[in-house]
Amino acid sequence: MVVMSEDTPKALLSGRSARMSGPDADRTHQQGTFGEMERGVLTLSDVEIMYLLEKDKIMLIDRDGKALSMEDFLRLATEEDPDLWMRYLLYSDLRKRGYVVKPGFGPKLEYRVYRRGAAMGTEPAKYLVYGLVEGKPVAISEIAAVSSSAKLSKKELIFAVTDRQGEITYYDASEIDF
Repeated sequence: MVVMSEDTPKALLSGRSARMSGPDADRTHQQGTFGEMERGVLTLSDVEIMYLLEKDKIMLIDRDGKALSMEDFLRLATEEDPDLWMRYLLYSDLRKRGYVVKPGFGPKLEYRVYRRGAAMGTEPAKYLVYGLVEGKPVAISEIAAVSSSAKLSKKELIFAVTDRQGEITYYDASEIDF
């Protein structure tokens, strides 16, 4: 059961995202540059919803007006995206390290990450983060494609490897010319 104060901002579930409007949307967006604000409506991604639920920063409401816990949302969302938990672990770890994290380019480059203290809206992301799971094979062609995307977008490529215990190790990737 979800118990929060009346002042907790409410987000309405819409598929695997959630929407907010009004002062709560502005406040949530500004507290950590969460979501995408367009025409007064804040749209939160699945990992942002989970992070804000874990931190008790929002209350997630379904169409019937029922409050959903992080576990409720995870159960619903993983039916469509079995990798959600791993993506969330990476997102949460980057946030806890003080970075602003936004969606990356396509399904492989998980996140665009801004340097700490970046002037949002005027400064581009510095890093592209590619999430890997220990023990799960990856084709060299996929790594080459990710590397090319990072190079074309003029961002530093970071490999984030999540082990079986959920610990994440980051590797800075650089290109070698022969």
